[in-house]
Amino acid sequence: MSFNLRTLTLIAFLICLGVKPSFAQDPLAQLKKGHPKLLISDEAIRYDIEAAKTDPLRAALNKRIIDNAKKYIGATPIKHVLIGPRLLDQSRLAIERIMTSAMAYKLTQDPQFLKQAKFDLMTVCQFKDWNPSHFLDVAEMSFAVSIGYDWLYAELNDSERTQIKEALLNYSLSFAPLAYDKRGPQDKRVWFVKAEHNWNQVCNGGLLSAALVLSDEEPDLARLVINGARKSLPLSMHAYEPDGAYPEGPGYWTYGTTYNIIAINLMRSALGTDFGLSDTPGFNKTYLYRMAIASPSHFSFNYSDGGEGFEASPAFTWLSNKAGFQPAIQQAREELKRTLGGSKNRFLALNALWFPEEKKTDSTQNSVAEDLHFRGPADIALFRSAWNDPHAIFLGLRAGLNSTNHSHLDLGSFVLDSDGVRWAEDLGPDNYNLPAYFGNKRWTYFRLNNFSHNIITPDRTLQRYPALAPIVAFKSTPKEAYAVTDLSKVYPNTAEKYVRKAAILDRSRVLIEDELTNIKKDTVLHWRMMTRARVNKSKDASELTLRQDGHHLTVRVLEPKGATLSVIAATPPSEDEKQNERDQLIQVNVNATPNDHLVRIAILLSPEGDTWQKLPAPEVKPIE
Repeated sequence: MSFNLRTLTLIAFLICLGVKPSFAQDPLAQLKKGHPKLLISDEAIRYDIEAAKTDPLRAALNKRIIDNAKKYIGATPIKHVLIGPRLLDQSRLAIERIMTSAMAYKLTQDPQFLKQAKFDLMTVCQFKDWNPSHFLDVAEMSFAVSIGYDWLYAELNDSERTQIKEALLNYSLSFAPLAYDKRGPQDKRVWFVKAEHNWNQVCNGGLLSAALVLSDEEPDLARLVINGARKSLPLSMHAYEPDGAYPEGPGYWTYGTTYNIIAINLMRSALGTDFGLSDTPGFNKTYLYRMAIASPSHFSFNYSDGGEGFEASPAFTWLSNKAGFQPAIQQAREELKRTLGGSKNRFLALNALWFPEEKKTDSTQNSVAEDLHFRGPADIALFRSAWNDPHAIFLGLRAGLNSTNHSHLDLGSFVLDSDGVRWAEDLGPDNYNLPAYFGNKRWTYFRLNNFSHNIITPDRTLQRYPALAPIVAFKSTPKEAYAVTDLSKVYPNTAEKYVRKAAILDRSRVLIEDELTNIKKDTVLHWRMMTRARVNKSKDASELTLRQDGHHLTVRVLEPKGATLSVIAATPPSEDEKQNERDQLIQVNVNATPNDHLVRIAILLSPEGDTWQKLPAPEVKPIE
């Protein structure tokens, strides 16, 4: 279908639906004409080049962008190849290559980068489709193509421009009337419009990039998408309320929030406004969540389908810059400096646009508490012995709902770092292409159910799904900081009451306490902690010494008296799952007798070495 015929068809469809622009509140009233209009400006590039002369980090960033772009020259072409039901890897590769090459061209005017960017751009525009059955693929490819079209517009000939326009209209924007119909989504492939998670942010961002880049030629279509995204995006942004925590975990925070920030800045750059979206309650605090979720060991407190790794995030930088919060800006700068060397982040070029400028400030200003409680669907507590100390203790407790997108059966689980080492870990996700990974087999997979998490499992009981485990107490003092979560509804047929307390004591050790009241008779409680450390057991098995990277941590049973620690393999039940060869489970088994009104399990975890105090075992008291 030709470009003009496609356009007329879309407009006719809009008229049939009764969709008319409100000129009194025309979102295109301040539209920036011409190109570039998406995220970048010629002034910003000139500033970047000049600033790099005096800022070594900015100079290193520009060099990394250029070096990465050199690696793409003559690389194997991007292909229309699905992995499972997804084209997503190729869509992301398109962003990585096209945006990085285009930015390298902007920085250097080297024609080899322009040639490669155009080659990749035209390659994906000749695909048969962008796989709309998995709309994330369409969204990310739309962003890649829109950025290439916009940033390189002046270097494209008429034929190339026409081919790109047709691809954006046929493969992406043809779904906009179905997505933003006033009656709701009219095609199951565009269900994201009503979603409250990352799909909403990514897909709205992708369609918005395509609509805005063609807004000069297709103003009515642009109005439809802008108004539709303005209504849809807040559904996902409310998930950050009230304190900025992200229900899907740090990994998906990076994904969803990056596209949310992209959408906001697409509107700001092209329309002169984000219509107040960046000030959405909760979302406007999420920079603090992202700051706090990073441990001194450079891992994240990962939960749900997210890994523990971290890389510099241009979205975190943008949010921190907007808030003007210097500790967060400095952390963003340190993360960029640390991860830049090997970065292949497809959004690497955005760091040049949203850069953490170094500023000298009073170190006593804008301090951050060592202990933080983030409320919301992901109700989490974070503790540390100090900021800016690579050896510091870091403790994270996971509570809230286990029914949010990408959740695991991990309520009550914790992670623990000290001395730059992760001692208590979360294994993260498994292969999304496992059968019914997001369906009725989800809780059969070891990494996703409670058997692999750092919690108590009664017998072989799965956590109830859905379930809520709220944090019911939180305290922060130099001597003791803790959170208590009520897990009674997580195992409703096991005990009348079940609470867990995670505490950091004297800023030098961690105590995990569990209390179960009126427990079902003959229940065997399995206290577990996943670790990749090497483990040595004491003679009476009441204590273990964990060793990793030249550091030590002791694990000691304080209650019940006489309980012993054992170590078991972290092998899943099927060969198709990740086998976790480097990991093992520390376990305490406690048998509940008919006479046990209250069962208490208390485990002390203490880093060892010259930098840590040697203290007597703490008194175990009832959890209030």
